[in-house]
Amino acid sequence: MTNTYYVKAELDNLTGRFARCWYFEDAEGTVPAKLPLSIGKSAGGCTFALIQTTDLVLISATYKTLGADPVQSANNFSPAVNNQLTVPMPTKDTVIKGVVLLFSNAGKVESLYPSADPQVENDGP
Repeated sequence: MTNTYYVKAELDNLTGRFARCWYFEDAEGTVPAKLPLSIGKSAGGCTFALIQTTDLVLISATYKTLGADPVQSANNFSPAVNNQLTVPMPTKDTVIKGVVLLFSNAGKVESLYPSADPQVENDGP
C-alpha cells in the first residue's frame, strides 16, 4: 500500500520557469506535510496527487536514490495519470529518494516546470 501526499503547485513569481510546491497530508490541502516526506517501509511507493486549485497539471516525475549513481533510466521516471503518480520505494531497505515533479500548463503544453526536489524516506512503521 502506498502513502499519498497532495501537492499544490504554482509558477514561481520571480522567473516563471519553476513550480513552487506545497505538500499536504489531506486532499483539501489543510494539513501541511513535514519535509522530508516519510512513508512506511512496507508501503512500496509514495503517491503524489495534485490538488485541483492550480493552473498547472502534473505530467511526470523523475527521482533518484540518494547515494546511487546519477543515471536516467526507465527505472527512475514515472508518468502521471489524472494528475497523480507513484514513486516506487523498496520494502526491504531504508532509502531516501530525491524527487523532481514536472508540471505543464493546463490545456496546452507551453513549457515544463520542475519542482524543487522533495525527499521521500521509507523509514516509517
